[in-house]
Amino acid sequence: MSKRIETAVILAAGRGTRLQPYTHDIPKGFMQVGDEKLIERSIRLLKENGIKNIIIGTGHLHEQYEDLALKEDLKTYLSPDFATTGSFHTLCFGRELIKEDFLLLESDLLYHEAAIQSLLEDQSDDVILCSGFTKSNDEVYVSVQNGLLQNLSKKQEELNSVDAELVGIWKISQKLYHQLLKQHVTSSDALTKDYEKAIAEEAQNGYRVTVKKLENLAWCEIDNEEHLERAKNLILPRL
Repeated sequence: MSKRIETAVILAAGRGTRLQPYTHDIPKGFMQVGDEKLIERSIRLLKENGIKNIIIGTGHLHEQYEDLALKEDLKTYLSPDFATTGSFHTLCFGRELIKEDFLLLESDLLYHEAAIQSLLEDQSDDVILCSGFTKSNDEVYVSVQNGLLQNLSKKQEELNSVDAELVGIWKISQKLYHQLLKQHVTSSDALTKDYEKAIAEEAQNGYRVTVKKLENLAWCEIDNEEHLERAKNLILPRL
């Protein structure tokens, strides 16, 4: 039986440049879709599913997350070089707070509660959540072999097979997190790459990351105006 997960880490340092002018005043996670802001909805769903310890890695307009943390009893940490570093650096910068197995999420996601529940129920220690193909533009494709993550890329031609689409929600053990921390020290591109690329490199080196595919999961990432309209018109009615 897998360990009970009570911690979640939300990566929220990005500047959201493709969502300007909205993100001049608010971080991406504070985008409102329906009755809730994205980050408020994630926090509510996490708490309703037994997550007691929520940690947010911040950067752009971090004060807004810090104010939210006071209200919601959360923890935050600031990645000071967020403007010039990638999400892998943000994830590793939280090492003083991230001491247990955890769910890993991105702040700009709108998703059905089943995404969280399926990972918490999965018996594997390390899991990448995937969906069927959304044709939403800007997808990250996933190659799967024997139920395990083989590789991922935005470019289909870089993969041996194209089997699923990355959602941006994971279950991560402390064992994998420590592997990532080691990679952060030794990798020449550690400061600039995305966390999912770092995990894929561990998988290519033999680390077992289970693929959990929910074919018809209602979800979207909101990176630009087109995504925002899709979230409001297509995804929100399915939640």
